[in-house]
Amino acid sequence: MEELVFKLLIKKSGLIKVDQFIEQVMFNANNAEITYEDVKELIFKFIFYKFIQIKNGYAEERYIIKKQNFYYAKECGSVTAWLDEK
Repeated sequence: MEELVFKLLIKKSGLIKVDQFIEQVMFNANNAEITYEDVKELIFKFIFYKFIQIKNGYAEERYIIKKQNFYYAKECGSVTAWLDEK
């Protein structure tokens, strides 16, 4: 599931609303039993890896901001490859 989230982030550009992104991940999970909480945990993991940062916007909306480690993992080709390098 981690790689699905990563690949969806690669496809996104500009402002990424957290709630909309979570819904998109759940939709693209191909009927896998994944919950909103499961996706939130993956987002927290990506924050821990310093792939992303969450910023507050207008009207209590939260946005995903990609960080340098995300782009390095993208060059590596996957989260797993990035972890192996670390």
